[in-house]
Amino acid sequence: MNTPAPAESFGARLRLDLACGLSLLTRLPVGWLLSPAQRASTALWPMGRSIWCWPLIGAAIGAVVGAVFWLLRLSHVAALPAAGLALAFQCVLTGGLHEDGLADMADGCGGATRERRLEIMRDSRIGSYGVMALGLSLLVRASAVAALPAGVAVLALAVSACLARAVLLVLPACLPPARPDGLARSLNPLPRGPLWVGLALAGVSVVALAGEMTVLVSLPAVAIALAACGLVGMAARRLLGGYTGDVLGAAAVFTECLVLAGFTALF
Repeated sequence: MNTPAPAESFGARLRLDLACGLSLLTRLPVGWLLSPAQRASTALWPMGRSIWCWPLIGAAIGAVVGAVFWLLRLSHVAALPAAGLALAFQCVLTGGLHEDGLADMADGCGGATRERRLEIMRDSRIGSYGVMALGLSLLVRASAVAALPAGVAVLALAVSACLARAVLLVLPACLPPARPDGLARSLNPLPRGPLWVGLALAGVSVVALAGEMTVLVSLPAVAIALAACGLVGMAARRLLGGYTGDVLGAAAVFTECLVLAGFTALF
């Protein structure tokens, strides 16, 4: 059952959506947002309905990670170590959820058939392709953040994290699930109301974060995010026949990498 009980108030539904999004995208405790009945049964948690808040949660994650980087720079920590520590904090905060997806999808690309690729992606062990993908993604993000002024880095991290979670809404709307179970299946069919609300909130968040630099930052960042989403989507359709949870994670990390790299060209 993915819909709330009729007697559930708007505030209770809102808190449940936020709890569902936070429990998926972070390792933060969410029990304080829930009623006793909601805590007792995760079957009542509306995974699909909660997608509207994912970009907002992403923006908050990026802002917090950016604040860590900024504080480290204020403490005279060199830019590259500060960026590495900030990204390490991000992995702790999120549980490395998207990084795990990136590694699994990279390993899966080594399979000869669609069935073999999906089998590899379900294997908890990491292979050489996964290690290379993780190492390169951390290198790109850390070096990009280190290359930016501290204040701009906070903006870049917030915008890139927001758009990375917005991509998680776009791919399920454009591709079929590659498996009949798992996260992919729980998002299909994707509820259109929360989808459009989430995309609208992502756009508003990016514009609000950009402030006076709206044209300079927002349009290139959104264009880069759409390009990243398109590239991962085409690869997923060709190699897997659709999206999985790992594909969504890979898309999020790839989007962050490209958007942060784009910021270095702008600043």
